[in-house]
Amino acid sequence: MITRALVAMMLAASLAGCDQKPLKAPPGSFVKIVSVSPDTKSPLKVGDKVKVQVEVSYALTVDVGQITLVAQAADNATLGNRATAVKKGEGRLTLSVEFVVPDSDAVQIYTPLSAQGQKATSTVAHRTYKVVK
Repeated sequence: MITRALVAMMLAASLAGCDQKPLKAPPGSFVKIVSVSPDTKSPLKVGDKVKVQVEVSYALTVDVGQITLVAQAADNATLGNRATAVKKGEGRLTLSVEFVVPDSDAVQIYTPLSAQGQKATSTVAHRTYKVVK
């Protein structure tokens, strides 16, 4: 499922004209969520402060890139994000972000991978938490 935020990023890249960068990380590059804490099978409760920790595996086929952990409410409001640079090759890393659970139907977490210089990417893994009152 492509969210409005991802669509907006793609639209922004398409409007960049001649400076447009590819939306996908270079061929052979990927990002995959290995584990998430707390488990996405357990709903989050409105008003609780939570720390989401995500372990990802990745492969990058260019010299430098970035993986970001983004937490968003169902209306795509950003709750928090954390980015880290990655180098060419394969690896694993852990990212975390803390936020107060909003009054929303869901909280979505994304881990986009982009090569240096990319303005947007569609190389992304995601998970969704249900939110309860």
